[in-house]
Amino acid sequence: MALWSRVNAGFIVNEDDSGDKIIFNGGNNDDTAEHFLKFQDGTGDADPQPKFLTAAAAGSGDYSKENCYATDSGWVMRPGSASQGNDNPDADPEILVCSRGLKSNGTGDPTVNQITIGHLTSKTAYYPDGGTFTGVASSTLGDIVVYLYFNEPVTVIGTPRIELTDASDLTGQFGGYSATMLTYRSSVSNLDAGIVAFQLAASVDTQTSAVDDNTLGIPSGASWVSSTVGQITKRSGGVIRDESDNVLVFNDGASTEAPMSFGEIVLEDGDNAELLIRASENATMTVS
Repeated sequence: MALWSRVNAGFIVNEDDSGDKIIFNGGNNDDTAEHFLKFQDGTGDADPQPKFLTAAAAGSGDYSKENCYATDSGWVMRPGSASQGNDNPDADPEILVCSRGLKSNGTGDPTVNQITIGHLTSKTAYYPDGGTFTGVASSTLGDIVVYLYFNEPVTVIGTPRIELTDASDLTGQFGGYSATMLTYRSSVSNLDAGIVAFQLAASVDTQTSAVDDNTLGIPSGASWVSSTVGQITKRSGGVIRDESDNVLVFNDGASTEAPMSFGEIVLEDGDNAELLIRASENATMTVS
């Protein structure tokens, strides 16, 4: 685990051939060992999670990478997942590996390491569980929901998006760009556990005649789409709410006031999440 993750601020420059390490020479108090800080870029380690975890999409196992994320206590399992013995998503997470300040100092920018596809009541119905989606001439909002699993808790501002593609290799643009851009769905996301949901819009034709090779999905190396109306950031502060979770309203002097419409006010903005998804395989589903 790296000790820090950002290199765009500060003044330590390492340009020698020591393997991207800052070496501390031992020798004090009979300590002859050398110690080092290892360089880490902004994307975090390639696979920093505990090594005994399985990739659920490619196999099986309750202790899977998709359900593991970083907190400042260490690597934990998502509450409500199969290994936890209950379905309460608000329970305290199980700590697998203790590491003080892990989320703040050791994971880099938030990164997606797993994708599942389901709907509003099941996160995995179509992938990896393998259920077949029945296409319709005109979809209902949320017929298809893609879930991205970040390696730490995140904050969503506005409405980021991700594109649903088709064809056996997921290189097609089914239905046209605007029709298949899935938008952020807050009600089935779990930002405390790093799960961000994206829903298919209403009135999209998902019949087999509209889907190349009867296959829809998200490529393993795709990107979620950031824009002026949507961001996903590192969870570094709180969100302004009152105890009843009422909406914050700005008083602009008008006779009537309306709640803000562009997202939440975050006490301290964090680093933007990495756009590139780093899943182990494509997330695909069959359309009948």
